[in-house]
Amino acid sequence: MAVEFYRYSYRTAEHDGDVEEYRASRDENRRCMEFIQNPQTGLYANAYKDNVVDKDGAYLDKCISEFGMQRMMFVIANTVKMSKHDGRWSPEVKEWAKDFMTSHTSEYADGYLSQIHTGVVNILAEKIIKKYNDLNLFSRKHCMDESVDMEGKVIVLNHMSMKEEYWKPEYQLWLATGGFGCSPTASGRAVYATCLYDGEHSRWNREKVLGVFKDDYLPDWAREKLEELQNTEPEEEQTGGINLYPQNQAKR
Repeated sequence: MAVEFYRYSYRTAEHDGDVEEYRASRDENRRCMEFIQNPQTGLYANAYKDNVVDKDGAYLDKCISEFGMQRMMFVIANTVKMSKHDGRWSPEVKEWAKDFMTSHTSEYADGYLSQIHTGVVNILAEKIIKKYNDLNLFSRKHCMDESVDMEGKVIVLNHMSMKEEYWKPEYQLWLATGGFGCSPTASGRAVYATCLYDGEHSRWNREKVLGVFKDDYLPDWAREKLEELQNTEPEEEQTGGINLYPQNQAKR
């Protein structure tokens, strides 16, 4: 996957100086769509036989390897969105697509599968939903109320803010160590944190954090890492929302 998926609107991209990333992602969405519908590389030619869709899952795996899971989910969810009144969508797929598109503000009207039968896309959607659910990622249901101050607490990073190779629950748990973004009432966005799993220090914007992790869900390994960090991390290294750690952005 050479092109990172950009999930925000053009307006956001323009504001953040990410227009090139937006356009590159839009073009890659189109390439993904065309790949699936192509007479040679497409689903019908390679993964549809005797009314069975991608029997061994190899075609979906190939598409994810080529375009990434998030882009594949976007193209499929956008297809559902573009024909949401079609009665052939299953309720589960419609609900999933609605939730997915709510968190993705990209306005790519042409990034959808117009040449694949609705029933076939519905089955493909069910397969990718299962593959995604099998990742067992943390979500907002694992977090406390958003009004909680995050500093000194374990936070859950939105996995979609990270490269897909880090889409694992252990990489979502971070110790918030400072930054004005930790406060629910401050105007600042910066949240400085340390990854419990591998100790990486980084800065994240508050909107990329799902919330403060509920203690009941904290795995034993994470609890041990947390105690270790709390006992060894000097408080004076972060003050006034200024991060003094070297920033490793490997997961971005």
